[in-house]
Amino acid sequence: MKRIILALLLIALLMTPAQSAAPSEINVSFSSTSLAAGGLVLLTIQSGEMEKPHVTWMDRDIPLIYDSEASSWRGFLSADLNQKAGFYQAVVRGFSSGTINYYPVLVIKKNYGVRVLKFPPGQAGLSKADLKRVKREAAVVKKLWSAGYRAPLWNDGFILPVNNTIVGTFGKRSIINKRKRHPHSGVDIRGKPGDPVSAMHHGDVMLAADHFFTGKSIYLDHGGGMVSMYFHLDDILAEKGQRVEKGQIIGTVGATGRVTGPHLHWGVRVNNARVNPLELIELSREMEQQSP
Repeated sequence: MKRIILALLLIALLMTPAQSAAPSEINVSFSSTSLAAGGLVLLTIQSGEMEKPHVTWMDRDIPLIYDSEASSWRGFLSADLNQKAGFYQAVVRGFSSGTINYYPVLVIKKNYGVRVLKFPPGQAGLSKADLKRVKREAAVVKKLWSAGYRAPLWNDGFILPVNNTIVGTFGKRSIINKRKRHPHSGVDIRGKPGDPVSAMHHGDVMLAADHFFTGKSIYLDHGGGMVSMYFHLDDILAEKGQRVEKGQIIGTVGATGRVTGPHLHWGVRVNNARVNPLELIELSREMEQQSP
């Protein structure tokens, strides 16, 4: 029954008056017509470099990069981990033709599972002093998400910051000492204290700090609405304002902050949506494969 309802909704969207616009002069394709909350879709538009289209999704402009070999523009549609399920329209405006085309993309709620953690009593709760510190640090991080638009520094595939086993998957709801907590907004990668941590791509250090929950942390702005985070570091090897290169060592694996053991927590935001970093890796490989 649910599939029938979703099919009817899709048909209704495709038959809206907006779809009666003149035929587009550009070819638009998507890696998928649906994505899970916390997921990504790769958008590809065949168009000349001087004919840059304008794309919006969920009321946000979508940054695009140009591949001269494939004569196409590419960008990512993202849905936050808490995004409501339903159809959302990607709006593509042609540069010279003036055409406006609407493409419905379905966001699906996904059950990522549950993880149960147990901390010593002293770590499970927060003292008044700790609570003040946490609120102060949260305010600092929150300001990062309102940073203005910068041109993308990336133009090819992203890399894993630590080449090791994933020990904590994205999106799992957390139960800590029998209390429900926020879902896991990144992935945890196994590592030994001192193992090198690399930048997933070119970027500027937005923040390098030692915080209560995340320990020694680095936030990188890769431009184009892309931000990556590296938590629980043992050492921080980059400083605020520094430009780092793809693959450059920016820190080492540690167990700082509130953790049960050494590992790297790696998180990514795309257009301010918390997404699965592993999907970004996978889709960026697909982006490279599309090039001749």
